[in-house]
Amino acid sequence: MSYSLLADSLVVVHFLWISFMLAGFGLTLCGIFFKKALLDWFWFRTIHLAGIIYVGILSVQGRLCPLTIWENALRPKVEAEATYSGSFIIHYLEKLVYPEIDPAWLQLGTLGLGVFTFLAYVIAPPLKIKGLIREKKS
Repeated sequence: MSYSLLADSLVVVHFLWISFMLAGFGLTLCGIFFKKALLDWFWFRTIHLAGIIYVGILSVQGRLCPLTIWENALRPKVEAEATYSGSFIIHYLEKLVYPEIDPAWLQLGTLGLGVFTFLAYVIAPPLKIKGLIREKKS
């Protein structure tokens, strides 16, 4: 597998991870405000909570995501004369994954999402968790 293809694949995976984090936030909001069954997706919400905590910890520590580190290690191995650092689509996906803004804004947004996700999980837990809490009270 070429380094370029591997690096481009990492950008796509990174984009999907970011999309999952943002979609989880949106779905949780919908579930809370519209009382939909979205709140009952135990595994989705649990993986989302774990993921946002991990991302938040990386952000607070000022560390890069492992996907970013891996991609940055692969990029220098790609031909320097390429017009884009990857394919046309990857070139534009990278602008979404790595926006040119102050990292403090990204950290603030990540921490805000993390706090919201944690509070939503505690205040409106999935039904599977509610059932366990009821069993312990009985």
